[in-house]
Amino acid sequence: MKLKIYKILLGASALCTAIAACSDDKDYFEPIETVVITSVTDFNVNITKASMGDFIAIHGKGMDKKNIDSILIDDVRVDLGETYSENDVLYLKIPVQLPQNRTDRIYIHNRSGIFEFPFHVDAPDLKLYRMFNEYTQPGDTLTIYGDFFDLYEIAPDQAVVDFGGKEMPVISSGNNYLTAEVPEDVQKDIRVKVKSEKYGVEAQCPGKYYDRRNILVDYDEFPSTNTTYVITDPADEERLSGNFMRVDENAVWSGWWYISESWPVGFTDDMLDHPEDYEIKCEFRSDYVLSADKLTVHCYLFWDAAPIDWTAGSLAVQNTGRWETIKLPFVVNRSATYTDNSYYKSFNLRIDAAQGYPLHFAFDNFRIVPKGD
Repeated sequence: MKLKIYKILLGASALCTAIAACSDDKDYFEPIETVVITSVTDFNVNITKASMGDFIAIHGKGMDKKNIDSILIDDVRVDLGETYSENDVLYLKIPVQLPQNRTDRIYIHNRSGIFEFPFHVDAPDLKLYRMFNEYTQPGDTLTIYGDFFDLYEIAPDQAVVDFGGKEMPVISSGNNYLTAEVPEDVQKDIRVKVKSEKYGVEAQCPGKYYDRRNILVDYDEFPSTNTTYVITDPADEERLSGNFMRVDENAVWSGWWYISESWPVGFTDDMLDHPEDYEIKCEFRSDYVLSADKLTVHCYLFWDAAPIDWTAGSLAVQNTGRWETIKLPFVVNRSATYTDNSYYKSFNLRIDAAQGYPLHFAFDNFRIVPKGD
């Protein structure tokens, strides 16, 4: 009987020891040591910085995912559920989130302590690409396109649009667009900026609101001598900023169809000598998606030189039935006989349209500006 009781106690002791051992294994965390960082594609080159959204590999003792409680880059927490570890290498994606406190360090926490090491994360700049319509009227809603709006919290109540010193709140936004009302008392020919109030960051939009630089023809102050297609009715529902040029279903088709003619216009020697540095801008609207094999607009700078050809692809718009600021290529094709810049002062537009092809489009505010401005 005593021997039987002894065996039972011995077995129970062994069981308790095994349970304790399992418990000790569960609670054990290996210290983190000898950390280096590389890209995920080249383990042979150490890196000390990367950009938000990049994938990196952290090498070192104790880098098993199960051995780590948390990781912070600056003060931004990494989601451990989106990390992966293998053979003492931890793979992670740098969060696309701005820190409140930049320290240029990575912190790895486990029960043995905190291991930290220097590492710099580059944040992308707040980017603005364009205004949908640079001639949006005062009181109307302007759309601006860009990128990283979510990152910088460009959102209602957290950002403003600056119209030459007059700030207006953001109405709506997504990661790559925002809307804001144009002030009723806005000035013309001004720069537009977007400001993140939380992060104190701002960016300037390319182009200018109500851009009046280098106007070639606007059918008001800078007229066309051909007025056949100029709409002067102030009550016309398609009117944007004044008189404009429109070709619609009432127009009579022609095989040699001039729609706008202006001379002289203000091409400078630099524009004519370096056309690759410039582009044409205008406001354009079309009720139809234009077909490349049905319509071409020819722009003549001089009667004896080949024109600039703008195909339907150049006239592509984001939405039909709305005025939109578009960019058109600027090219100087010179006559073999007349090469001097003084001859190239015309801005004459002719369309080559398939007979019977439905047309309803309009232009306004042709101007030439530095490319990329």
